[in-house]
Amino acid sequence: MVYDLFRAFWTRVVGLFFREIAERNAHLIPQTGPVMFVVAPHHNQFVDPVILLMHARRRVYFLTAAASMRRKFIGFYGRCLRGIPVERQQDLAKRGSGRIQLEDRVEAPLVVTGIGTRFLEEVEPGMKVVLPGGAGQARVASVESDTQLTLAAEMRELAALELLTKAEGTEFKIVPPVNQDDMYHAVYDRLNRGECIGIFPEGGSHDRTQMLPLKAGATIMALGATAANPGLGLKIVPTGLNYFHPSKFRSRAVIDFGEPIDVPAELVERYRQGGDAKRQACDEFLQTIAEGLKQVTLNTPDLETLRLIQAGRRLYRPTQHTLTMAQQVELTRRFIKGYNTYKDMPEVSDLRDRIAHYNAQLRYYGIRDHQVDSMRIGRPQAGALFAWRVLWLLLMGLVALPGLVINMPVLVITAVVSKRKARAALAASSVKVRARDVIATWKILIALVLVPLLYSVYAVLLVVCIHHAPAWTNADTVLRLASMSSVSLYLWAWALAAFMSYTALVFGEQAVDIIRSIRPLFLTLVVGSEHTELLAQMRSSLADDITELVNELGPQIYPEFSTTRIADQLGQTSSTHSNAINMSADAFHRSMRSGEQALRQRFARSTSPSCPTPDCPDEPSAPRQRRASKYAFNPPTPRTMESLNNISPMEFLSTATGALSSLLPSSTPDTPASEEPANDAKSAHQQDAESANKGLFFFT
Repeated sequence: MVYDLFRAFWTRVVGLFFREIAERNAHLIPQTGPVMFVVAPHHNQFVDPVILLMHARRRVYFLTAAASMRRKFIGFYGRCLRGIPVERQQDLAKRGSGRIQLEDRVEAPLVVTGIGTRFLEEVEPGMKVVLPGGAGQARVASVESDTQLTLAAEMRELAALELLTKAEGTEFKIVPPVNQDDMYHAVYDRLNRGECIGIFPEGGSHDRTQMLPLKAGATIMALGATAANPGLGLKIVPTGLNYFHPSKFRSRAVIDFGEPIDVPAELVERYRQGGDAKRQACDEFLQTIAEGLKQVTLNTPDLETLRLIQAGRRLYRPTQHTLTMAQQVELTRRFIKGYNTYKDMPEVSDLRDRIAHYNAQLRYYGIRDHQVDSMRIGRPQAGALFAWRVLWLLLMGLVALPGLVINMPVLVITAVVSKRKARAALAASSVKVRARDVIATWKILIALVLVPLLYSVYAVLLVVCIHHAPAWTNADTVLRLASMSSVSLYLWAWALAAFMSYTALVFGEQAVDIIRSIRPLFLTLVVGSEHTELLAQMRSSLADDITELVNELGPQIYPEFSTTRIADQLGQTSSTHSNAINMSADAFHRSMRSGEQALRQRFARSTSPSCPTPDCPDEPSAPRQRRASKYAFNPPTPRTMESLNNISPMEFLSTATGALSSLLPSSTPDTPASEEPANDAKSAHQQDAESANKGLFFFT
């Protein structure tokens, strides 16, 4: 009961942080029996497990760092979610006194000499000596004196030798041995009861573009549990987490489940033998798990390569007009595999250079790829759309402003504190790049404390102001509020603050999308379509060449590849808009779209020479070509952009009038919000041109 309550609470909180969380292939999760979810990459610290809880459809108990469980706030929630504490060596590491070096790395590579050290007090046999930056580590075999000890194995890493052979020596840390027997017994007990375990085999969170080397703990648990209970029937489910921008509020994420992996009986038998056979069995099974994770994650050697592949995926033109967000992540994964296979081909090298040049042009203009096509209009049309979007931005900004103002302290404090925590995490880690993996967690934790506190302060201030209003205040509203009890007034004020925040969130994120769409129009107004057309032609040429090359090479990697069934090949997906805010925004845009289409029907009928009356029957029309999906990494909302690209200023005013008139009884049935008008026979480009021309007429 407690687990379910806290699980529901955290899934709602994380669902509010993200605009959309999509899942892929959740049907592969076994519904009965013991399951171990092996999750990577660990890009979002304490947010990652919650996203798995949202989509696993079963209770999952996570292995959690014992250091985190010892924290008051996080440890409380970890225990309520029945987490299993794991003592990590890096959490127990202590800095040793003085510095160490190798005096003779050829004749005595195991003998470490100390400079100002206290080995007899701080070091014991069995402990590990760890060098800075993860350069190397080794177990201590014996301690001879305060300035000399002997290692059990030689440090052969080049980085370690460079540090140890310096004249001044190097700093070091001492790590005590850790006994994990209690943790393994707890895991075996959960699995024997048919429960689910969640583990992050990388050993810690990070923000690199590829997975860290996996720890052997997952394989020891799987092989050990099966060796102790041969009829266990354990399944390993590789789980990939892919974020568009993990640290940003209202960003998007995709969770991908792979094919369950059985525990091989041959490896279990070798595990029972112990010694080298046990180690080899663990290594082989770890490699199998790593391969399974590669099928559900995005792995590139660096950020520049990831951006290159993302750009190529966006430029590719599948036969399907749209792909879901999860399917696009899977398509990016396949692009990575194709790039790694054919990157040395001259055609691929040429495309790589052209994409890099195209990305440089986008950065120069300060726009995104999906905005290029919107610049293929003339100055009059761009001026009309620019003016309308500015007006619409002002309207939405006015609605969102009150909520933005009352939440400004939360936004500022969370941004400042999370960045400080990121800097501290970066200084303490040897694997993080910018420590962005901790930012979202701290934003959520800080907001959970500040938002209720801030709303309570606002409510108390309002109660005090109402009940101590000046005697000359005779406004009826103030007098009615003053007659309410303090508790009732406090609750109403709290609800008002929450509603203002809700409104700011709904309209504010749409306003941000509009802001991003204004720059291409402004560039068209300034430099003219003759310049922006060159960029559009560059994009079109790149898209044609990439599509042709992918369609040619795709079947060589994926035999089932078909240009006509891309969506079917990318797996079953579903998208979770996890709160009412998303549904409200979608309903708003569906209403706007419905009014727009109804207006176009009336306009087409009134101007059609073959049908001068608005009662003409609908004519069959060709299917309307849908816009290509604008989901990339951090795009504006596709529904928002589609509506903005097609609605003119006059249609906006007419739609607003139609919304008011819809409140009155009418003998004409309304157009359903989820349906497209049946008689819209014009192409999308013709409609855009008419909308732009009507908008120009409106502004002139």
